[in-house]
Amino acid sequence: MSSSSSFEKTCANLFILTVTLFLMFVFSEVLMKFFFHPTYNFQSAGMLNGHAGELKVELIPDNLYKIKPNSQLGINKDGFRDKDFSKSKHGKKRICFLGDSFTMGLNVKSEETLPKMLEKQLKNIEVYNMGVVGFGPDQELNVLEKYGFKYKPDLVIDAICALNDSGDIYKDQIYELSHATGELQKTKINPVVTSVFPSSFALVNQINFLKNRDQIVNYLDSLLFGDSYDLTWIKYSDSDESKYKFSLMEEIIKKMRGVTRQRNVNLLAVIIPSYDNICNDKFFKENHVAPERYFVNEQLYQHILETENIPYVNLVPYFMAIGKDQRCGLFEAGNGHLSPFGNWFSAQIISQYISDHELIKNEPDSH
Repeated sequence: MSSSSSFEKTCANLFILTVTLFLMFVFSEVLMKFFFHPTYNFQSAGMLNGHAGELKVELIPDNLYKIKPNSQLGINKDGFRDKDFSKSKHGKKRICFLGDSFTMGLNVKSEETLPKMLEKQLKNIEVYNMGVVGFGPDQELNVLEKYGFKYKPDLVIDAICALNDSGDIYKDQIYELSHATGELQKTKINPVVTSVFPSSFALVNQINFLKNRDQIVNYLDSLLFGDSYDLTWIKYSDSDESKYKFSLMEEIIKKMRGVTRQRNVNLLAVIIPSYDNICNDKFFKENHVAPERYFVNEQLYQHILETENIPYVNLVPYFMAIGKDQRCGLFEAGNGHLSPFGNWFSAQIISQYISDHELIKNEPDSH
């Protein structure tokens, strides 16, 4: 064999090898990008009514994370704590109930959650539980656009957790206000993008996550699920951070109102107070909060909703109208979430408001 033909054969083999490696890289990139996002297990004391199950969290760039399906723990194919959702409505009206762990109800049985208690109060109306632990209104807005509208709701309910939602939208960094116009816009960089998806190559990101997994998980676990009472509006109302949080929340709520109106779907907000300002004010006293400022967060949410002409139920006056022993029974002291009684009590109030204001018409749905 001549040296020329040997060289040509070597070049051909190298070309084939290069093309093969390139195609393998492209294939692995597509596979990683769309099917293998980094995941880790989230566990909390008393979670899922004491079953000690671990929820698998999938980290995603645009909404920080979602819950992976788990039929044993009652997590459906979309990652929500409910039965699998159906696009067909079978003549029923439908509510999509957004929120965080108060809506998801990690501390109670599935049938004792706020959405399911509401479903029991309403006739011929199904309520889809789309609450996710740790979510704020920013992530709930994204859930509504990605999942909620797909199931053709007649009413969207967003449960606002007054104790930490203002802090959530600030630390999440999913949305920001334009420096030029003040308008709401999605960011390109957020904590999950920075720590989990720093490269444009999915394979590099996966290797980086595996290499630095413990460090990344510890950081994100604290950031995403380490919720604490946001006292910014209460104690530092004149600060730049407080004003920015208010404007950002205002724009997120305004956008939620806008996307529901575009689809001719009613929107109802529910303001859920905390165990701290309803039953045990030890936290406020330790942080030198005057009693007259205990409900500033709830009042500011109410102001935003009234300004944007969004129907709302503020649970504070209803909770405060009953005796302290019964009032404290609305929450579970160990975790600060609504108890089964608290969910039932809240569902009664919400159901009555929906009926009184005819947010859902009684005629059968045609879909």
